Amino acid sequence: MLHPTGETRLGRAGSIAVLRALQLGDLLCTVPAWRALRTAYPEARIALIGLPWAREFVARFHRYLDEFIEFPGFPGLPEREPAIDRIPAFFTAMQNRRFDCLLQMQGSGRYANEIVTLCGGARSAGYYAPPDFCPDPTRFMAYPEGLPEVTRHLRLMAFLGIPAEDDALEFPLTAEDEAELRRLDEATVLAATPYACLHPGGRRPSNRWAPENFARVADRLAAEGLTVVLTGTASEQALAEAVMQGMQSRPVNLVGRTTLGSLGVVMSRARLLISNDTGVSHMAAALRVPSVIVCINSDPIRWSPLDHRLHRVLIGRHTAPQSAVAEAGKLLRPGCAPEAMDRNASHRVSAPQSRWRNTGRRRLRVLTWHVHGNYLYYLSQTPHEFVLPVGRTGPGYAGCAPGFPWPPNVSDIALDDLPGADLDCILFQSQSQYLVDQYELLTPAQRALPKIYLEHDPPQDHPTDTCHPVDDPEMLLVHVTHFNRLMWNSRRTPTRVIEHGVLVPSGLTYTGEIAKGLVVVNHLHRRGRRLGADLFDYVRARVPLDLVGMDSAAAGGLGDIGHAELPALMCRYRFVFHPIRYTSLGLALCEAMSLGVPPVALATTEAPTVIEQDVSGYIDTDVDVLIRRMRHLLDNPEDARRLGAGARRAAQARFGIDRFTQGWDRTLTEFVASRSRRTAASVGWDAAPTEARS
Repeated sequence: MLHPTGETRLGRAGSIAVLRALQLGDLLCTVPAWRALRTAYPEARIALIGLPWAREFVARFHRYLDEFIEFPGFPGLPEREPAIDRIPAFFTAMQNRRFDCLLQMQGSGRYANEIVTLCGGARSAGYYAPPDFCPDPTRFMAYPEGLPEVTRHLRLMAFLGIPAEDDALEFPLTAEDEAELRRLDEATVLAATPYACLHPGGRRPSNRWAPENFARVADRLAAEGLTVVLTGTASEQALAEAVMQGMQSRPVNLVGRTTLGSLGVVMSRARLLISNDTGVSHMAAALRVPSVIVCINSDPIRWSPLDHRLHRVLIGRHTAPQSAVAEAGKLLRPGCAPEAMDRNASHRVSAPQSRWRNTGRRRLRVLTWHVHGNYLYYLSQTPHEFVLPVGRTGPGYAGCAPGFPWPPNVSDIALDDLPGADLDCILFQSQSQYLVDQYELLTPAQRALPKIYLEHDPPQDHPTDTCHPVDDPEMLLVHVTHFNRLMWNSRRTPTRVIEHGVLVPSGLTYTGEIAKGLVVVNHLHRRGRRLGADLFDYVRARVPLDLVGMDSAAAGGLGDIGHAELPALMCRYRFVFHPIRYTSLGLALCEAMSLGVPPVALATTEAPTVIEQDVSGYIDTDVDVLIRRMRHLLDNPEDARRLGAGARRAAQARFGIDRFTQGWDRTLTEFVASRSRRTAASVGWDAAPTEARS
């Protein structure tokens, strides 16, 4: 990511202007990226181009932002009605400033990149939406879909060569904020009683839960001894009145009576927040206040708080009030989030706490090994911290090896530091790690932590009678396919299946202009018949094929293609060929199908459940039949596009990254919680739900 001089892709910059003319939640989700930007450019003058309300935001976040520049709006952007008469003067002023860099963090860039160009900086960077024009391939990245908003902007920083320490949100509070709260008559009451905040408003009426639902939740909280505090803007007073009319208890109504700062103080002292998916939910995340968020007509993956244990998200307008009450009860239960209850000083910390400390966000710290790079990268999209040991030769100790855009929740740890590491769970991925390494590297206390074994392969000795090396009812064995679980004899170990999930670049389109098939297998000839080395040679003598992967050059292939480059290459080939006789479903096959590349595969192991004949690809156990199918695709590119479209639909339904990360998030949190309570036998993990197929 870095230039040879050690600079980031932004180069030397004494002045940087950031375009993000959006609302409170949007800006709070960008703070971790701005924190990284300030660390990389401690002496630069950084300006925010924002909506008028954001002047106060810039003052509050003066550690990262030096200046506010009001954005007059622009045709095509919905956040503000354009002040047409002010737009020319805005661009003239920006061009006269001649910023060293203009950073487009508004969105995909469909309209915003034109704005950044007209501002006339020396350089610009940010997002673009393929296949739209990319202003500068070295500084503009394809807008990543399907990510939490915080993660999206940290990805941009990583793309620009700007490392981030963590993804924690912030909301600094000041003495003036405290003074503003003390001016309210209700300040004395709030200081003397435990309370919960209810925020029934939100910018869009279509995103609001019904007032009567908030009223029912409020009465239940009041019955449990909590004072209910209604919050919101002055324009939401009628909404607050509707909530109060439906209540049997009497709330404290602060709607329209707080500033942003005094609202932050009120929130920081609350036991709980119940709200719609709106800016205040991100304020609660920044202040580490437990919350129940009802998400209606918005993307829960994009906007949900990252800590799923401290913040519970309920989806849908028809969410029952009792569901919110049940989640609130879990958060209010003694000991559920003890760190979150001691927050009096934490929200004033001048710098983010180390990610090695439990800051109350309740993200698990999982020790695992770098075994399969692509799988580990997809696993790292799960909202927990993954710690990778380094400092030993051999498989598993590559750590955050180059070639992957590792997110900030993945870090290396030296073997000397491992005995003192604060961990929540051990995730083994090979027999050597489980049988040898844990006894050489981990302390007895660490070996007593909850342990999961991730099995990537079916048994390679006897296909049905091989006993898995893990035989421990206190552990959990996770298989990546149902076929794997079917074949292993897991004995006493509880099992679960979490099928693959992949994340492919948005904007890539299957073209198939290379009239060949592509095979993607690492060390194919070394791994022999099991991976189909003989079949590859047999088919290549009859149909044009290319091979990529580690050590593929030795077999006449194209060599190892990096993770970032492989998707675009796949899209150019007419089809992919999966020659594997006996192993887990190849990640490359899942990736190719997700990109819309039609697959041709042996009907073995899990593949017959993935590929539907003549709908999403071709599949057979007769290799000569597959050869005829390949020739058909070479001669009929339109049919290849039809099958590719079917493959993409099938892969999106079955191998979506959201389903995968939710499965791992649920497995990690539930298993660690069950083992910490030592109630594994009563939980019945063998009866735990397998990740459902679409």
